[in-house]
Amino acid sequence: MLSVEVDENYAKAIDKAITASGLYSSRSEFLKDSIRKNLADTIELGGSLEKFREGAKKLGANARQKGYIGGLLPKAEKEKIALEFIKKHRL
Repeated sequence: MLSVEVDENYAKAIDKAITASGLYSSRSEFLKDSIRKNLADTIELGGSLEKFREGAKKLGANARQKGYIGGLLPKAEKEKIALEFIKKHRL
């Protein structure tokens, strides 16, 4: 069992949502469902972030294999790449 203090404005908003939707019988039921959904989202996001980190590491390793040593491109190089992109995509 958990005790949770909720700001009065949130409590009023929860009450309105419960009344309008008819999905919950009480604030407690609403909060329990909200916690379950938030926990599931947090677990899913954590897995997605881990996949993102793994992908970024692979991308970095691939770039280093191709000779990238870090740092930003000079302005002239960025402009050259932008012009090539515009030309290629007929923009």
